[in-house]
Amino acid sequence: MTGLLGDWERSLPLVAELAADPPGEAVRDLDQIVLLAPVPRPPRIRDYMTYEQHVSGAGIAVPPAFTQTPACYKGNPFTVVGPETEIPWPGYSDQLDYELELGFYVAGHGSDLTVDEARAHVAGVTLFNDVSARDIQMVEMTMMIGPSKSKDFCNVMGPCLVTIDEVDEFAIELLARVNGEEWSRGTSAARRFSFAQLLAWASWAEPLVPGDFLAVGTVGGGCGMELDRWIQPGDVVELEATGIGVLRNRIGAKQERAAANGLDFYPGAPRFEPRPAGRPGRE
Repeated sequence: MTGLLGDWERSLPLVAELAADPPGEAVRDLDQIVLLAPVPRPPRIRDYMTYEQHVSGAGIAVPPAFTQTPACYKGNPFTVVGPETEIPWPGYSDQLDYELELGFYVAGHGSDLTVDEARAHVAGVTLFNDVSARDIQMVEMTMMIGPSKSKDFCNVMGPCLVTIDEVDEFAIELLARVNGEEWSRGTSAARRFSFAQLLAWASWAEPLVPGDFLAVGTVGGGCGMELDRWIQPGDVVELEATGIGVLRNRIGAKQERAAANGLDFYPGAPRFEPRPAGRPGRE
């Protein structure tokens, strides 16, 4: 896939032609195949915070920097999985959470792009669930760094890459279901930065490469933390987006902690208790 993204301008018409008239041997029923993430090992993952409601919805103070610059953390490309893959529950956490997000893939190479130039490097969009270990996340981030262990164990992408010409990036409806019950509903409209703006910022003094993945953050109300509802082992989490499809995964059993795992003096993280919106937040 990164080969296609590396020569996107020439590859896209060929892919469209193949999709319009696929050879018979290339067509398979979904139950006969295993879908991977659209780019199984993206060179880099950047996940930005662009929805103010996601921050304020958990009662966390929104910093002034939110309006001034796109900020992100960088994820672990080696824990990317696709649809129907079981989500692991790491032994260092008791409080797992889903994230209802969109992200897009980079086409071609570039650096120091303008916003206008960046538009040509947005290949396509997919759903993203950067599963969060909320308890240890809040401990890590008191040190003004991270998240790290709270995110690096699993990044779910899929079910497909939809080319950017097929969607309106500010008119995508999103929802999340747990065991068939709707927990979250949102829209891509209420975010601060466009795909091209994020890409232009990411490219400033940094090279972009084909297959780089940039997520735009969790939509307002798009996680259990904001609702104070928490997923459990065995739950089935489905993220859905209009024009893209459904990303479905089951939550695995909590990892048993062996004596040799990690650091023997790690005490465990205290349970995170969200503050209702409108009350003083955490600095």
